[in-house]
Amino acid sequence: MPTIIPGLLVAATALLVLAAGWRLLSPQNSATGGIVALLLFLLHPAFLSTVMTSSPWDSLFVMLFVTAWLWMEHWSLFMRSWVLAGLLSIGLWIGSPFVLWGLVAMVPWVLFNRRPWMAVVSLLTVLIGGLAIFAVTWGGAWFFTPEIGRPLFASWIRWGGLQVPPSVSLPWFLLAAGVVLEQGQEMVTQRRADATVFAAMLLMATALFASSSMTLALIALSSPLIAQTLARREFLYLRRVRWIAAATFVLSVALSYALRREAWMVSGMAMFVMGIAARLIYQRSRLSQFQLGEAVCVGAFLAETVGTHLHLFPR
Repeated sequence: MPTIIPGLLVAATALLVLAAGWRLLSPQNSATGGIVALLLFLLHPAFLSTVMTSSPWDSLFVMLFVTAWLWMEHWSLFMRSWVLAGLLSIGLWIGSPFVLWGLVAMVPWVLFNRRPWMAVVSLLTVLIGGLAIFAVTWGGAWFFTPEIGRPLFASWIRWGGLQVPPSVSLPWFLLAAGVVLEQGQEMVTQRRADATVFAAMLLMATALFASSSMTLALIALSSPLIAQTLARREFLYLRRVRWIAAATFVLSVALSYALRREAWMVSGMAMFVMGIAARLIYQRSRLSQFQLGEAVCVGAFLAETVGTHLHLFPR
């Protein structure tokens, strides 16, 4: 049973990644977005290793919180805030640091919301309501079973214990950074903030401050956001983009066989070479810088996945 539960938690996280990618896109592209998000999550080069070292409870909680917000955007503010407060209490029960990062990520959402006072009320409802629900449920459990001890989150309220997780994939980092920058730019220029902006800010806060045990949650959180970007720009339907991605994939695999160096170095070289070559070849076409960058990143990302499973990179 102890070995089955983590697998079930990862499977549930994968379903939530699918649901989040589905919701982030318009109805005509929702199925594509959900499938691409799920594939990005499962094909990440560090997926198998992070499943063994990361906390599946944290990844499940963060995706449950973000996905629930995405699917409840059309609800009233009152109902949505109290449901999120209940989910926050679940995070306190399992002792997930994402409770803290989620509240931090809600600050920009409040500042750039078109109804800032209502956003402040929502934030306070989530915070105070979540603490109240946790206090009642934990207090009741402690009354009947005093052996339950102190709350699990008491051990992670220490700023000195937070460490920046090491990057595991250069193309993945570039894709995720592009998404965060794009959402941040839209938030500032258009003075609007929604669940997608919150997810992007939560991704940034997690990448900056969370420990390496949160890598699986980081992968799960970034997958729907990256899938939204790729599907929205019709990445899969442009022939020249597919050619660039395929050429980058072949070059990355060839360099990994020839050099036997770290994955980030091989991917960086392949993306740099193919970026210059593609710009020279397609200089008269309407291929944008964004599509070119996404193509080389996707090709290098797939090469890293294959190279990791074939043990082409040094450990």
